[in-house]
Amino acid sequence: MIKAFHDLVDCYDYFLLDAYGVFWGSSEVGMLPGAADTMAHLVSRGKKVGILSNSTQTAGKEKEKLARHGVQEGSHYHFLLTSGEVTRGVMLSGKLPFATPNKRYWLFGADHARFSPHVAIFDGSHFCETKRLEEADFIYISIPHIQGIDQENPDLFLEQVQEIAVKGIPVLCPNPDHFAHEGKPARPVVRQGMIAQMLKNHGASVHYIGKPFPKVFEKALSLFEGDVLPQQVLMIGDTPETDIRGGRQMGLATALVTKTGIMNERIAHQNGSSAITELPHCDKPDHLIEQFVLYGI
Repeated sequence: MIKAFHDLVDCYDYFLLDAYGVFWGSSEVGMLPGAADTMAHLVSRGKKVGILSNSTQTAGKEKEKLARHGVQEGSHYHFLLTSGEVTRGVMLSGKLPFATPNKRYWLFGADHARFSPHVAIFDGSHFCETKRLEEADFIYISIPHIQGIDQENPDLFLEQVQEIAVKGIPVLCPNPDHFAHEGKPARPVVRQGMIAQMLKNHGASVHYIGKPFPKVFEKALSLFEGDVLPQQVLMIGDTPETDIRGGRQMGLATALVTKTGIMNERIAHQNGSSAITELPHCDKPDHLIEQFVLYGI
């Protein structure tokens, strides 16, 4: 049963928000209608609001982006954590889940014109990029594109994936999302998680940072003030395999938005009810909401 978001507000003290598809439309769309007011209203009610995004940008860059749209830390949300920020922490610590004797990585793809260069993740660490794959300790998956253009069809990357997978080099995926919405109107385009899945399908050893994996949720929950019980937290997202699965694994309540983001795209291309009822148990939310909007505020 689809509920209105306002029916859930009094049930939870803490709200953990995905960005893309929940309150953020795309680089071209910006904030989704009503989302900024909803965030501000929650904060004014004394609710704690955190943002947990699989973006590979640093948290500072994402905060700057939201500020340009009038969304400010303190008045709209209390903290923002990105997969990129967590990845940067891993690089600075040097504690990767595989041996790195050469301290070198090879970049899958190239930097994307609309996003900060990947070197921001490695700045200050002991790791540097190599153009020679045979020298690399690991492969780092950058935001996939072809000559600066986002792609909807992952098969366009298949030939490169096949060439790399046979090398037996560990792969680090800093964003497990298979798709993200970009453009205006927003459309699902290939992201790092899809490349990682294709590499894994061809025998590569892949290591992930970000949702749905527990460490990023543990870090996010630690940023809420005080002792937080999982049942007090509502995780709101648009992607069952990352937002909902990750929230459920941590014992959080979960809400899936159905009229924006990835789930809306699936419903549009499938029978609406089957797109939801056929989800595996681990990806089924506690609540369905059409949008992250409080009507009448």
